[in-house]
Amino acid sequence: MPQFSLAERLRGLERLCLPVWVFDVERARMAWGNAAALTIWRSPSLDEFLSRDYSDASTATRTRNEGFLRRLREGHDAHIEHAFTFYPRGEPLHLRCFISCIELDDGRFAQLIEGHVRTEAQDPRILRCDEALRHVSAMVALLSPEGAVLVRNPAAENAFGGSSTPSAWFEDAGAEARILKVAETQEVLDEELVALTSEGPRWHAVEARRTSDPVTGKHAIVVHQVDVTERREREALIEAQQREILELSAPLLDVAEGVVAVPIIAALTEARCAELERRLLPGLVERGARVVVFDLTGATASEGEGLSQLVRLINAVRLLGARPMVTGVRSTLARELVQSGADLAGAAVMRSLRDALASPRAARR
Repeated sequence: MPQFSLAERLRGLERLCLPVWVFDVERARMAWGNAAALTIWRSPSLDEFLSRDYSDASTATRTRNEGFLRRLREGHDAHIEHAFTFYPRGEPLHLRCFISCIELDDGRFAQLIEGHVRTEAQDPRILRCDEALRHVSAMVALLSPEGAVLVRNPAAENAFGGSSTPSAWFEDAGAEARILKVAETQEVLDEELVALTSEGPRWHAVEARRTSDPVTGKHAIVVHQVDVTERREREALIEAQQREILELSAPLLDVAEGVVAVPIIAALTEARCAELERRLLPGLVERGARVVVFDLTGATASEGEGLSQLVRLINAVRLLGARPMVTGVRSTLARELVQSGADLAGAAVMRSLRDALASPRAARR
């Protein structure tokens, strides 16, 4: 705890013409201010100044303030210089501020801020762009070709906290090298990566492109990230549901000892045949099946390469030592088989599943 109170320690700054104030980041209130600070903040008294509540500040503003204080406390910076636009009584005030860390009377830390009024003309477009960048949910950072973070917006600060290099941003260890390569090749990186954020692993759509650092004129890399976790989760759910539907439309049924029936329902699509192949071939080995009956009674016309895939699957069953049988071929499928030149010579074709099960071919050896 400090030996002297905050007011006692800052008494020498009370009459300065330079506005100086202390902002309690945790409680979102002013903790002290000199006369010049009260003037620019349009406050009639110190009591009124200290009573103001800034807890309704935007997430971007809170993130920025918390990040500044963390950097100062951890010793990354002796002070931070930053251009701000404040809004005392609703009027914009452009200041260049120098921020340092000071201990409050209760042992917590706050920002000691000295403000310098910016007298140079401000381009309204730049001011508005800066303000927009501060509040967007997209994470934006400007990197040097070596990977140092030159600047990043509050969303990026909030996502990655104290992680100051892209090497700590992503699960993929090679992501940083691919991002930095952009500075040499001028190609645009566009990937979806697992980001290691303060909220845990998240999927980010990452875009990196080369630009110029407006301060030095050297090459720089602007990295833009958007959280696409919800979209990826939706896609995974839809894919799982589609896989379940495909499994239901072509189940593997043990209808007799060593005999597996595969009733195929709906169109013979590439996706349905590919999913069937994924399950059927390992399933035959596990079951030790001798006969596989492909029942096409519920199948409709094929789409794309669906029919060709089915024929290849039937031949694969033969290679595994099982006897393929095909039942329930409708006239439309029969025409497609003839027109495609598909070879079903190695498979017995029966009128119905009942006929196939009654066939000697399906009988146990």
